[in-house]
Amino acid sequence: MLKLALSIGIFAITSYIGFMYGETFRKRQNQLKEILKTLIFLKNDVLQCATPLAEALGNLDRKIDEPICSLINDTQNRLAEGDIDSIYHATSESYKNLKNEFNLEESDLKLMRDFCKSLGNSGVYGQEALFNMTIDELKIHLEDANEAAKKNIKLYRYIGMCLGAMIVIFLI
Repeated sequence: MLKLALSIGIFAITSYIGFMYGETFRKRQNQLKEILKTLIFLKNDVLQCATPLAEALGNLDRKIDEPICSLINDTQNRLAEGDIDSIYHATSESYKNLKNEFNLEESDLKLMRDFCKSLGNSGVYGQEALFNMTIDELKIHLEDANEAAKKNIKLYRYIGMCLGAMIVIFLI
């Protein structure tokens, strides 16, 4: 009886670990979608409505989901306080505080860092080109994330279940 309970527990735990690790790929995919949505809203506010950047960031909190919302709010607060003068430094500091909530790859972070470094440093046409280039590049990252999620979610779920079954078989 104890052996059966231990076997079921081991199988359940390894399956759970496989499912949870597989979900990190879905989280990255969802976070990239939220970042894309954020950039589109920000582009519309800054370029079409001529809204100042700090105010445009404040308008986003009702339109986007976590953890991007927390990052944007923290960045906006840092800019509003006046402690930090560039959006790049404000976003970098905010990201350091919220790093554990994100599942982004280094290439995603590099794209966002480059965007934040250039934001606000050129005229309207330069900003429009920056937004368009970043949105196009982010769409490519999103396609890669979709492919990776499609392959890896099933893979890690099955690996977790197979590992659990293998351990149970060895114990029996």
